[in-house]
Amino acid sequence: MELKQTVENLLDAALESYPELFLVDLKVGADNSIKVILDGDNSVRLADCVAISRAVEHELDRDTIDFSLEVTSVGVSTPLQLPRQYKKNIGRKIEVTTTAA
Repeated sequence: MELKQTVENLLDAALESYPELFLVDLKVGADNSIKVILDGDNSVRLADCVAISRAVEHELDRDTIDFSLEVTSVGVSTPLQLPRQYKKNIGRKIEVTTTAA
């Protein structure tokens, strides 16, 4: 199984224990660098990132594959990408930029 698919499956399983968190982006580089970006209905705490990181890392075999793993939350200036992110920002002032199609 491809590394990205394996990580997606592990994230799905880990996030079942944290229904308030959701995956915004997952990138796996050619060098097996894995970057996971999370958001939450309320917020994402450092402890949440650590828990998700451990849940994924402990299921990957370093003897089989050399990888790096970074789990982070979206930044305040990160564009909204998912409908769930828009819902959590109702009532907040945001800047909207549109582009012509």
